Amino acid sequence: MSTPAPAASVRLVRPQDMLVIDFDFYNLRPDPAADPPRLHRVDPAQRCFVVARFESQHVTEQTVYEGEPNRPVPGAAAARAVGPSRIAFVVPETVKTIPYSEAGLLRWWQWVMRVVPAAGRPGGLETDLLVVDWLHLTPERFATWDHAETPVEHDGRTELWHTRLALRGPTGRPVPQSRPTVRVVASDAPADEQEARLFGALNPEGFDHRQLITLTNPPEQEAAPVDVGLLALSAAGATLDLDGRWEPSETSGLNLKHWEHHAWLGRDNKVVLEQYGFLVPYGHRALLFTETRRTFDETTGVAHLEQRRFVRITEPVKEYSGAYGLPYGGRSFPFSRIAVENPVPPDLPQHPEPLLPGRPDTGIWIQSIATGTDVVFAMRATAATGREVCFRASLGFVPLDVAIQSPEPGTVLRELIDAYGGFDRLAGIAPDPRRALDLGGQELPYSAEAVPGTASHPTQRLFWGLQGPLEPLDPNTRSPLFFPRMLAAEARLAAMDTFYGPGGPVLLGYDERYLRSEFTGNPGEVYVRVRDSLEALASGEDKPVERVVLNSTTVGGIAMPNIEVGGLSRVLGAAGGNKQSVDRLQDEGKIVPKEYFDLKNQLNRAVLFGATFLADVLPDNEAGSEESLRIKKETTYPENPETGIPDTRRPPNGHRMTIDFTTPLVDFGPFRAVVGNNRARLTLKVLNEVSYVEGTNTNKVTGKISLFELKLVDPAFPFVGVVFKDFEFSFDHDGGPSFKPGVSAVRFYGPLSFVGVLEGYISNAFNGVSILGLKLKTYQEITYQEVRVGVTFGLPDIKMGPVLRVTNCFLTAGVIVPFQRKPVRAAFGFAREDEKFNVTVYGFGGGGFLTVEVSERRVEKIEGAIEATYTLAFDFAEIASGLARIAIGIYFKLERADQDDEDAKDEVVLRGYVRATGRVSVLGLISVTAEFYADLQYRQLGDQSAVTAHARLTVSIDILFFHESVALEFFYNLDGSISDESVRGLSGAGPGRALAAADEQPTAFADLMSRTDWEQYCASFAP
Repeated sequence: MSTPAPAASVRLVRPQDMLVIDFDFYNLRPDPAADPPRLHRVDPAQRCFVVARFESQHVTEQTVYEGEPNRPVPGAAAARAVGPSRIAFVVPETVKTIPYSEAGLLRWWQWVMRVVPAAGRPGGLETDLLVVDWLHLTPERFATWDHAETPVEHDGRTELWHTRLALRGPTGRPVPQSRPTVRVVASDAPADEQEARLFGALNPEGFDHRQLITLTNPPEQEAAPVDVGLLALSAAGATLDLDGRWEPSETSGLNLKHWEHHAWLGRDNKVVLEQYGFLVPYGHRALLFTETRRTFDETTGVAHLEQRRFVRITEPVKEYSGAYGLPYGGRSFPFSRIAVENPVPPDLPQHPEPLLPGRPDTGIWIQSIATGTDVVFAMRATAATGREVCFRASLGFVPLDVAIQSPEPGTVLRELIDAYGGFDRLAGIAPDPRRALDLGGQELPYSAEAVPGTASHPTQRLFWGLQGPLEPLDPNTRSPLFFPRMLAAEARLAAMDTFYGPGGPVLLGYDERYLRSEFTGNPGEVYVRVRDSLEALASGEDKPVERVVLNSTTVGGIAMPNIEVGGLSRVLGAAGGNKQSVDRLQDEGKIVPKEYFDLKNQLNRAVLFGATFLADVLPDNEAGSEESLRIKKETTYPENPETGIPDTRRPPNGHRMTIDFTTPLVDFGPFRAVVGNNRARLTLKVLNEVSYVEGTNTNKVTGKISLFELKLVDPAFPFVGVVFKDFEFSFDHDGGPSFKPGVSAVRFYGPLSFVGVLEGYISNAFNGVSILGLKLKTYQEITYQEVRVGVTFGLPDIKMGPVLRVTNCFLTAGVIVPFQRKPVRAAFGFAREDEKFNVTVYGFGGGGFLTVEVSERRVEKIEGAIEATYTLAFDFAEIASGLARIAIGIYFKLERADQDDEDAKDEVVLRGYVRATGRVSVLGLISVTAEFYADLQYRQLGDQSAVTAHARLTVSIDILFFHESVALEFFYNLDGSISDESVRGLSGAGPGRALAAADEQPTAFADLMSRTDWEQYCASFAP
């Protein structure tokens, strides 16, 4: 509606106190001829209005940001006067006459102020106060103005005339020092974004001052007018103290908590804006402050309007339990409580990085003005188990109006969740470091625990994302509708590392069924899935983690349960197999060993006795029963003295990691699980205990495989079978590995059936029985690579006077059980390399040995040697004595390469050698020793071969305690070469090569004289 032209206008100017007011009269006309002069109504039937107009009451000024170096020089700061203000009055019908004088025109309390009733641009006959940047204010209807009608002097000085907004008293007159209110009814838009930022006291980045209109006017539920401590108009400008405060609003676009505005004679002194909001990603309530103050530059003397912004955290501790709209009951995030340890961050830079590029109104990252980088907050999180985890993190601020709206398509919150809810910026070329929390290997519980530590894992990094509620919800000003979630965690499986050797971190992601229903309908109690990379979690690719025993003694050496870890179960620990296998465990509570242990790489499958795949001899078992593999970790805490239960809020005393596995076995290949009417069983118990208090780390392994048979050479056509009544193995932190193989029988099959007559003897030897008065001995040799167990059957010596003598003849039969990935072998022999049989015919002698090793696959090794010697000794009247010996021999070895080792090669060695030795001693004081050794060797390694010759001559002279030795030696390569040996580093040194491999260190005195000789020598010179 257009405003009619006034019936009359007049300017009231009083230079004495600088009173300048323009009056417009509507339906009123001055009558200066009246006595006294007065205003009379033009149309008694119409209402009368008086409008008092003031020149500009406010100057909009350029703001500069805190620390901004390029500030305007004196006189260059941008400034602009706002438009005029006006106060409109309705002259009541009860006012019959209005004196047309200074006093009469200033008695505003007699009139009724006409205000803007609701939000909207004021009309010409409505009060419109332009006393701050951009905004149009209007007082409440029944307020009035308080001022002096005549000049006021103080000590000879005249006070600047001004009028103050005031409340009416009971008589209708103004009440001094009262606190009226004003409303914001309209605003002027800046010409462009640059102008808005230039005059930024009410236009800070990301803030819309127009929300003041909604917040101060109905029908907004939380609407409240602005309290006025002081609002005075004058010819020099407005002076004001405004203070507006609002409760959080559910209305979109509203986030202002507090507006405080102070100005003096048209110039702003202090403007404060406080915006409600929440911290991203954890949801703590916070406030964003924008504070603009008048500051003085001591160098230039310029008083700038300087602005700074900062965040204050009003909810330093966020509790998630029972939070409004919390998805999955909080199971998608491992923390139930997060506390911000440093809730007073530094001031923000002028343009902090927005959460959404180019959209500062959607939220910002909290950064430091000093560095321009993210503020790193110290966080203390508490898991559902009560365990505390500390980390440092970047935080963002999102306004309340964005955060509380249900994230439906098209909303800003949906954009934020889409931007930060997936794996887009976690993996790939440019991952977002803000979304990876460095936990430094702290124990993080991933679900509720029946026993402390069973679902906790040392976690290196946690990757967070945002999620919304599972269904649309109404706004709630106390809680945002975004929530943190764990997209992935980079963790170590401590129990697996302990028993399998250190492995790289694995990636954990919550199981979807666990999120939806926890362990209801989840008998396997699977809570996370395990993948080998972040990319696999992001894509959903089925790539479980393969874990291989690096040191088999940590699990007892015999059973190596290498597995493929696809998930984690609260009852079983590591859940093996691919997605299908873990799904079955989750659905039915059953595991399928062939899936549980079957890795993609055949080499890395679980191995029993180094060769038989464990998966092949295991039946299907139900998870949670006594016959399921459990690899678990428990954390020990000090007890609460009041309750007597572990206090998980205190630092732990230590941890305990266990493997527990008991299961029957089934026949497969060379492993026969059924012997007679009995079935073999495997029992494996592994314990690792660490005490943080005592600083100790102990390991203990016990295991047993009962009643089984290994059939060797070929499972389809076996030659030899070794029956074990049991095989016990253990490993102790202090004592090392220990094995107790209980071999009860050796059986011969197929072509070897004819030697069955020996079967009873050999079997009885293992049972400690003497046969026909002959001594049978069992032997057991244990190294970290293998255990050898067997029996020696001594043959009687043959003596035929001085003509023939055969001694040290014996047969051996045993089993070689490797701890690494090699097959079990049966070993048979006649004599041994270090205990050769001896044959003597007159002065001629000789000896040798032969050993054969076979596995269930093939003949693995044949090694043997035969040697002939002639010895001649002489003695001349105890003055000189001597010994001469010559030996010739042949050594042979064939050793098959490990089929599972691509770099291994078959090896063949054939060597002939001759050795001649002579020694002469005179009176026991002077001795001369000479030795000549030569050999010719052929060696083949894979497809490489070489023929080498070697000779050595050594002469030694001993005079009393003095010794001198001279040696000449040469090697010559006759044909071919082998890459793995050098001239002096030939492998395969057997009999006859001892001298060639001898140490080059000089011979010591102790090497030349025994203790008996030395004692005899000393006694000869004793007094």
